[in-house]
This record gives sequence, structure tokens and C-alpha cells, in this order.
Amino acid sequence: MAESVLSFVLGKLGDAFVEEVLHLYGVGEQVEKVSRELIRMQAFLKDADTKRIVDERQKQWVKEVRDLAYWIEDAIDTFLLTVPEKKPGKREGVKRLFMKTKKLPAVHMLGDEINKIEARIKEIEESRLRYGINNLGEGIDGEIGQPVKRIVLPDVDEEGIVGFEAERDEILSKLLDEKDKRRSVITIVGPGGLGKTTLARKVYNSKAVKQQFPIRIWVVISQKFNLLDTLGKIAAQLQIQPPRGLDDYDRLTKLRRSLTEIKYLILLDDIWEENFWDKIKEVFPDEKNGSRILITTRKIEVVPKADHKNVYELPFLTEELSLKLFFKKALPDSDTNETIPDNLYDIGEQLTRKCGGLPLALKVLGGLLSTKPAASWYTEMQKMDWGNDGEECSAIIGTSYDDLPFALKSCFMFFAAFPEDYYIEAKPLLRMWVAEGFIPQQENKTLEDTAEMFLEDLVQRSMIQVSERDYYGGFIKSCRIHDLLHDLAIRKAREENFVTVFPKVDGVRRLAIHDREPSDELMASIVPNLRSLWCHGKAPNVSQFNHLKVLSSNESAHYEPDKFGRLSLLRYVQFKNMTVRGEGKISIGKFIGGMRFLQTLDLESINDCDLPDFVWNIKTLRHALLPHWSLGPPPSIDLINLQTLTGMMARDSWVTQGPPKLPNVKCLEMFVFDAQDGQWDAIVTLLNTMKYLVVLYLRGPDIPLKIIDMRHFLFHCRLTDLTLLDDRREEENRAQPLNRIVLDVGMLPKYLIKLSLIDIEILKDLFPVVEMLKNLRYLYVYGPKLLLRLCCSARGFGKLEQLYLRNLTGLEEWEIEEGAMPMLKDLMVETCYALRVPLGLQYLTVLQKLRWSYNYRTSETDQKNEIRNVCKHVPDLQIDDLN
Repeated sequence: MAESVLSFVLGKLGDAFVEEVLHLYGVGEQVEKVSRELIRMQAFLKDADTKRIVDERQKQWVKEVRDLAYWIEDAIDTFLLTVPEKKPGKREGVKRLFMKTKKLPAVHMLGDEINKIEARIKEIEESRLRYGINNLGEGIDGEIGQPVKRIVLPDVDEEGIVGFEAERDEILSKLLDEKDKRRSVITIVGPGGLGKTTLARKVYNSKAVKQQFPIRIWVVISQKFNLLDTLGKIAAQLQIQPPRGLDDYDRLTKLRRSLTEIKYLILLDDIWEENFWDKIKEVFPDEKNGSRILITTRKIEVVPKADHKNVYELPFLTEELSLKLFFKKALPDSDTNETIPDNLYDIGEQLTRKCGGLPLALKVLGGLLSTKPAASWYTEMQKMDWGNDGEECSAIIGTSYDDLPFALKSCFMFFAAFPEDYYIEAKPLLRMWVAEGFIPQQENKTLEDTAEMFLEDLVQRSMIQVSERDYYGGFIKSCRIHDLLHDLAIRKAREENFVTVFPKVDGVRRLAIHDREPSDELMASIVPNLRSLWCHGKAPNVSQFNHLKVLSSNESAHYEPDKFGRLSLLRYVQFKNMTVRGEGKISIGKFIGGMRFLQTLDLESINDCDLPDFVWNIKTLRHALLPHWSLGPPPSIDLINLQTLTGMMARDSWVTQGPPKLPNVKCLEMFVFDAQDGQWDAIVTLLNTMKYLVVLYLRGPDIPLKIIDMRHFLFHCRLTDLTLLDDRREEENRAQPLNRIVLDVGMLPKYLIKLSLIDIEILKDLFPVVEMLKNLRYLYVYGPKLLLRLCCSARGFGKLEQLYLRNLTGLEEWEIEEGAMPMLKDLMVETCYALRVPLGLQYLTVLQKLRWSYNYRTSETDQKNEIRNVCKHVPDLQIDDLN
């Protein structure tokens, strides 16, 4: 961890702006000398980390180096806060001289601090020799930790499932028993890491359960049970919004009424509180219709007395199943144990005995060895000293943490900042890692690419679990961490003074606030040290933390406009909501202030605010997620580091002065308010400069064919996600006639994975063109009123998994040939009022979910019966009257 702090400090000292400022004020040579010593210490730290030091004197030396790095960071940050932003112009030399004279006291202060730091470095160097950390470079090669090859599993829910087949079948029989009409509770009991949630997920997602229970709800409870929060989670999945101001009893009563007269399955995952059921049971009505409650818990005392017979205490895995799960993780390319050499099998047997049949320990241990050559397994086993204290699982996951490369240790400890059982969005997580300085620069890779590989490495090691993968190549969309591993992250973060969870705040540099808001007085006591602040509940006044670098708030945060602009060191800013005393509309100008190092600005959830042009002068900006319809960059500006730009509205001035230069943008969301006088031409010019574009969302009136036909754009072979939304007005109010598009083969980017066409008035059947996109998995078509017929040909849409057709009011006929859409799992047909039941619907044999709104030309009963007759194989079928 101390090495990561040094890496971040060295990265800061190597920043071009920082170097220029330090040399300008005459302290550059002193800082360079300190940097050279830090590089030497960094090498020794890598050596110490490789040897996994346990000597208390060596640990003390590592702590001293970490504190030194923090000291240097504080000194440089304090100095940078006094330096005004450089303004380009003819009188630059005069301004520099004035600035140099004006800030002379700050220069002296920094010089004095550096002298003290140099003296401290000498002391630490002397202690290093005494502690025996003197083998520079030994065992360090490759310790940057090249992430392992990414292995994408076909189904996240199926990951790591081995054993429990008998328990699964028995639980399913209890859930599906139509003779038992009462609302019964079925409980899965077992220690942490045994696989309770994995088994529950397997049952919950089974085809039979989906068919029998029209309402299924999954709620994670965890250690801190809050009745109001639990009721809110259930209500959200029922898509009901209880009015504010209701007390617990009123909310419970309203929720109970919503569950009346429907057959439901409620899964309450990870319950700890023994009297939990007595507090919540009244919310679940017993209509004698076979509704069920499924509970997972570590404590047998949680089981309701009335259902003590419906308890399944999971056994530990047998030796045979333990080996199967271990090798599934350790050798993911092997199909059966028959392919495993005898010597590896013998080592596997010895290792799995240590795991005691606990699936989590087996997966973590297998994940660790999956990163090692098979020839080194015996050596790795010899290094493992777990003792005989019965804490094998803790020791195994501790060993896996120790094995992490130094850069990955910081990434793993970062998970301590999140609440237990929290679903973590991957993109913001990776951007925070970059902003924190955890990610090393690697050749031919962006920092975000390397961060993504690091996350995949943690997944392969089973240190992190994937919640969801997106459509763009199977990359991680969200993740979570098992509570035992979360405990490890918290413990390590506390030992390293890395992340602290409120209310413990002594000497903290990274603070996570989960549920209750600390007082301003308490927060003021930690102002000098705080560098990162995550608020998963109410946020304090954030204006006071001058040295803050990472600021993330999932709920309302407030600030003082005259102070917030002083937070010039911020690298990552993310707000779901903001309030400012005495003002209605939020002034982003006051909010941004003089931030020179900002990398991520995430304000897309803010509804009403101003965005000043000087935001686009922040050259370090990498990701700008703006409120919708924010003015985009001014004409001709060059934003070479920008990779993400969402919420942007095109400027009229682009027509005459030229659009901005965004050569490295990968994700672009753009709104066009009025496309008159050549603005689409300017947008074509802009898109022609983007060769790395992967995601494009474009919304505007009368989108022309020269935009839809993308075969000549540089990104044609890179784009995987395309949304085109024609924001048209009624034709009688338009000066120009309605655009009517005929799609042709080759117009659309050939590697598209996701395509959404909204109100693009397509005249002819678009499927013969679109079905030739070999990688397409998601298709959403909304609104072409002139489209009358669709046909899916045999072997068309070979990889399509989701198809949504909505508001195609003129569509009458849809033919599906046998062999078409062989992978389709999810189909929604909504407000296509003239459409008859498609010919060939029965050929979609893998379809799991169908949503259909029947048309007004056919009898409701006849159409429902026809769909049900041809879709008997579909487990999740819903037919609605949307007329």
C-alpha cells in the first residue's frame, strides 16, 4: 500500500503543470532530489512487498515511508493551492514575475518543508539498513502485476455452482407444491461462504419458478436491518411509490395491499437479526394461493417457528465436489478432472483439504492459482502457512490478498469504501481508481483500459463477483464483493490507514459515509488530512475540504458557492444531487472554480444548472457526464484527453467556426436542438474526426441520411452501440417534409452489438439489412408509422438476444422463418396495435421472456389464447391490454 502512495506522489511530481510551477518558483531542483530518493524507496518497497514481510521492524519502516509520502503530498498540495492558474497571453512573462514575487512566502514555506523532508529521508534510509531491507530489485521483475487473461463466463448467475443438486431439487419441490396453498417460508441456513445465495439464485431464476410466480422480488437484508429501507426495496420492485410522510405501519399496510390477490415469491437474502420475521411478517398476506418466502441466513435462530420443517442446512462440499470446484477455478480451460495431470491432482487434493469444503475458500484459492503457471503450484503450496486454528477460510483469502500485485492491493482495499452488499457500477469505480492514482500507465493502453483489466483480474481471483456484464464484448457493468472479503478489505484498509468508514475519523485520508450524516464540527476536525470522500447517505458541507481529490455523493450534498471554488485539486467529482443555500439554480461556474487537474466530472443527474465555457479549458478532463442539454465545447477547441462526453447539446456556432476537436472520445451523447443552416454538416465534420468512437447516442430533428449512412465515418469498424432518435415535431408544423429513410446494406457499422432506432421513419422492411449485423445482440425499434411488414429470414439475427418493437402503429404482418433468431431470449411487442400474432413465433425455442400488448383488431381472448398456445415453452409470459 505504501508503494501505491509513493507511485501517486511520484506521478504528481512528474505532472507537466506541477513541474513547471515548481521550477518557476525556484524549488524544482529540491523536489527533483526528493523524487530520486522516493524512486529508490519505491524499489525497496516492491522488494518488501514481494517477500511479504512479517517482521515488525520492517512493517514499521513501511509505515514510515507511507507517512513520508503523505507528508510530501500535503506539502505539494498546500503549495499548489496558493498558485493561480496560468493564463496564456502576450504578457505571460510579466505575470509570472508578478506571481513569483507575490507568492514568495509560500515558496519559503515549501522550501522549509522540503529541507525537513530531506532530513527525514536520511533517517528512514538509515533505518532501512537496520531493518534488513537491502536487496534492491530482487524478485521485483513484473511486479507491476500484468493482469491475467480475461475469462468471460456465459452466465453470471451460473458462476461457480458445484453441488447442492439435491437441496436445489427439494427447495424447488417446496416452492412449486400446488397442494400447499398457505404462504410458507423456506429457509436456507449455513455459514458465510458456503453458497447460500448462489443456491437461492439458482432456484429463483429457474424456468419453473418463473412460470409459477408472476411476481418475484429479491431483497438483500444484511447485518443492519432497517424496516423502512426493506419496505422501500420491496415497493420499488413492485413499481409502487408510497407517498412521503407515511409511518412504518402505513407503509407496511400499503405494501400488504399491493401483494393481496397475487401469487408472489419474495427472497430475503442474508438475514442476521433473530426477531426479523416478527417485525416484517405482517407485510406478506396469506391469500392461500401458494405464495412463498425464501430466506437465506447464517443463524438458525432466524427461522420462523411455524416453518421450522422447511429448513435446509447446507452441508460442506465433499472431497470430490471440492476438487471439482477448485479445478474449475484453477484450470478454467479444463473440462473434466480426467485432463488434469496426476501431480497437479495430488497438489489439488492437499490444498482442498485446507478449505474444509467451503465453496468461497475453494474459489478464492483456485482463483489465486489460476494466475500461476501449473509448474509452480507445489512451490506456491509450500509458501502457504495457515496453521491449525480453524480459521482456514480467513487464512486462505488472506493468502490471496497477500499474493496480489502491489497495484491491485490498493484497488481491492478501495472496496472498503462501499456498504455491505452494495452493487457497484464498474465505470465510476474504474474512473475513481484512475483519479486516485492506483493505475500505472502501460504502453499502448489508456489508464481506463488497464483499470478494467485489473478489475477482471480481481474477478478471476474470485476476490470480486460480477453482478452484470454489458453487451459490448462482455465487459463488467456492475460488481459486488462477498461480505467475508468485504471484511478483509475493511480490515486491511484500516491497518494501512487507507479507507475509514464513519464514525471512525482519526487521521483519515479517505472517508466513507454510509448511512448517517456527521456534524460539520466533526468533519472540520479532519479537514487537513481528507483527500477522498464517498457519501452513500447524506453528505456534509463539502466546501471545507481544500485538499480533496475524489468526491462522490449518491444523495443530496450541499456546498457554499464562495468556498467550493477553492477545491482546485479535485480529480473526480460525482453528484447525484446538489443544493446550495439561498439559490435555486445551481451555478456550475461557482462549483467548478479553478480546478486544473479534474479528470471526471459527473453531473448527469443534476437537472437545472449552468455550465460555463471555461470548463472546456481543463486539459486534464477525461470524462464529462453533463446534465442533458448542456452546451458542448466551443468551436475549434481541442480536448485531446476527453474519452466520454454525454449530455452535450450541439452549438450553432459550429456551423461558421467549426466543431471542437474530440479525437479520442469513445462515448458520445449529443443533442441537436435545431438542425437548420448546415448544423448537420458540422456534426458530420465532427463525427469524421472520431476514429475511436464505441458508443454514440444522437438525438435531433430530421436526422438526415448522411448521418444514418455511417460507412464513411472513421469509427465504422469500432462502433458497437448506436442510438439514433429523430426528435421530430408534427408534420403540419414543419417547414420541411418528413424524412423518409430506406436502409441499405452496409450503412450501419458492421460490428454493432446494440442498435436503437427511435422515430426514424423507415419506409421498407429494415430487418433484411439489420439481420446481417453478425454481432447484434440488442435491437430496439420505436415509432416508424409507415412500416407495414417485417420478415426475419432463416439464419438471420444469429446472435440477437433482445428485441423490442414499440409503437409501430402501421405494422400489420411479421413473419419469422424457422431458424431465425436462434439466440433470442427477451421479446417485447408494445403498442403495435395493428400487428397480428407473428407467423413462426413458435420457432423461438430459447425465448425466456415475452411481453405483448394485443391489438384492437382481434378479440382479446382470441389473441391471448393464440399467443399462449404457440408460446407454451416461454417461462415468463405477459400479455397486456395497452389500448
